[in-house]
Amino acid sequence: MQLRLPQELKEWIKAESDRNGNSQNSEVIRAIRAAKDRRSMLRSSGNTNMDQGDSAHC
Repeated sequence: MQLRLPQELKEWIKAESDRNGNSQNSEVIRAIRAAKDRRSMLRSSGNTNMDQGDSAHC
């Protein structure tokens, strides 16, 4: 899978990976899992409104 990211996200992923001592790939996986978990928790609580932080715009 190829993934194109805006420069600001590339820089954030790089900074997070440096700060946490992880690879950039690991940081992308961590961020996606965190978003997935938040969405699952919202659905299980009956709240189907998602904030813009969880939506991707291509």
